[in-house]
Amino acid sequence: MTEKASIYLDKILLGVFFALIIITPFLFSTRNTELFEVPKMLFVYLMAALVFTLTLAKFALLGKIVIPKNIVVFVFLAFLIVQFISTATSIDRFTSIFGYPTRLNGGLLSQLSYFVIFTGILININRQQAKKLLVAFVVGAFAVSLWGIPSHFGLDFNCLALNQGLFGNCWQKEFNPTLRIFSTLGQPNWLASYLVLTLPVSMALILSSKKQQLKVFFSIVTIVIFWALLLTNSRAGALGALTATAAFLVLVGPKKIVENLRPLGFIFLIFALLTLAFGSTLTGRITESITKNAPQVAPSEPAAQAPTQTALATGGTESGQIRLIVWRGAVDIIKNYSLLGSGPETFAYSYYFYRPFSHNQTTEWNFFYNKAHNEPLNYFATTGILGGSLYLGLAAAFILTGILTRSKNQVLVKSTTAAITGYLTTILFGFSTVSSQVGMFTLAASALVLLEKNPQKELSFRFLKRNTVKNASLILISVLGLFIISQVLRLYLADISYERARNLQDSRSLTAFSNAIEIFPTINPFMLSDSAYTTALFAISTEDKDTETLLSAQAKLMAEKALSNSPNNLIVNRRVANAYFLLSDVDIESGQKALQVATRQTQLAPTDPQSYLALAKIQAGFEMRSEAKESLNKALSLKGEYPEAKQLLDQL
Repeated sequence: MTEKASIYLDKILLGVFFALIIITPFLFSTRNTELFEVPKMLFVYLMAALVFTLTLAKFALLGKIVIPKNIVVFVFLAFLIVQFISTATSIDRFTSIFGYPTRLNGGLLSQLSYFVIFTGILININRQQAKKLLVAFVVGAFAVSLWGIPSHFGLDFNCLALNQGLFGNCWQKEFNPTLRIFSTLGQPNWLASYLVLTLPVSMALILSSKKQQLKVFFSIVTIVIFWALLLTNSRAGALGALTATAAFLVLVGPKKIVENLRPLGFIFLIFALLTLAFGSTLTGRITESITKNAPQVAPSEPAAQAPTQTALATGGTESGQIRLIVWRGAVDIIKNYSLLGSGPETFAYSYYFYRPFSHNQTTEWNFFYNKAHNEPLNYFATTGILGGSLYLGLAAAFILTGILTRSKNQVLVKSTTAAITGYLTTILFGFSTVSSQVGMFTLAASALVLLEKNPQKELSFRFLKRNTVKNASLILISVLGLFIISQVLRLYLADISYERARNLQDSRSLTAFSNAIEIFPTINPFMLSDSAYTTALFAISTEDKDTETLLSAQAKLMAEKALSNSPNNLIVNRRVANAYFLLSDVDIESGQKALQVATRQTQLAPTDPQSYLALAKIQAGFEMRSEAKESLNKALSLKGEYPEAKQLLDQL
């Protein structure tokens, strides 16, 4: 009976891993606060909770615990421990735990989820199943590519899914998929990095397939994936694909290449033809980045209004120039938070402490940067020398293991090594996302399972052989699993309620905000600050004095709670300052608080002209004319061409 139950659990776990690989990239929802990344990450939380619970249940049934014995696992565990310590010393613990609101990926919860998924595959999957996971990953990328390619020709399945029609133009001009496709990943560079992971593996499946029909099928799959990658027009993606392909050819060796010269020659010929037909925009962008003569265009909307697109990809000042500026700021963060960093995922706040003056001279000076747009540098800035070194150590441990260890599945193992090498090259100019992280850890774990040397060591605990103890353990595990899953569902429901609150234009938004705050598992300063601002708006607009007093008190309570929980959070600070400024019509105390919080903004972002303009507006509202002029002059010294600041200064 125990053995049958264990086999049944294995089948469920295999289904969970397939769901992770295939479903995650396709998830997007207008009901969440962000269209693409948030629903994907919440789904990964749920799947990780299932893997954790089912694996523990399997341990209890078999009366033994299986511990993966592999250097990659040990380095990953050390990296995770540093993440915990860095979170404890973070400048904003909420963000470090849950991740930046429109991203989530990179927070402590996401890292825990990836560790559970990674070790879960090592513990529960055999070699035959590992091969199936690799096939599923490639087929999933094939489907994602087929979904995205038609958008280049004006046929957008995303718009169809969003009830805008197959030919609907449901995106802002900065997201035009006819210029750069993004399929269900949300941004061209994100799609490119995901596809770079699959390209070497799909080529390996051509080489390792014994049946001619399978060779033909995976040749078609590889060509379609490359075509989609080409249509992203991603320079980082092109460099990553080139690195991954070169690494693949070197690692599999000349003998294997010669044996498969015909299929490989065919797909490389098609690659060349596709590049000639569809690669002119990409080659033009590469040429521009080399010559540094990119054309200047009008700046697009700030990232806060377009959360699914990164600032570096929407036009304006050449993105390479902006990256250099952001990297300079990241280096200053490392100098000041050298050992443990500013805290996981807190780049959005720590960067503004050291934001270079030259950032104000770009067309994207008012974008909000929540990533360093260089994954290793981002880890060094947010988790310090310890975290950054262990991140590089984790990558090196897997790559070296894949290169040095021989296996009966040599081609597949080497292809995953090449894929991750190419992917790491891509995110040197960007950052990881949910789908690519799930893919990377799935590939790495599957490759370790495929290695000839068994990476597992079993430790048996005899007391679990007694049925009473075993049954009690299963009950406790079930309760723990249900609790974790319930917390994930609370995150999901709170996020939906939060998005509904932000979209409503009447008093129902107050109820929706209240529901979101209550449902969320812990204190959420973002929700509190947003709710405080909305409540303040209703407080000053009502004609009933009792209602005004009640709403004002609620708004101030939420604003104070948000600030006390995230004092270094620039976004929360700005929202709270606006809330207090609105309430200054109700009482003098709120006006004084607005001044204090706005002044704090200039300390959190000393080189950002927006901070000084915000302070000047509040000062001007209180007839502090000389102070307001001083703040405006400071804003103009940071950015000479600042029409809004000039206009207010002229009025004063």
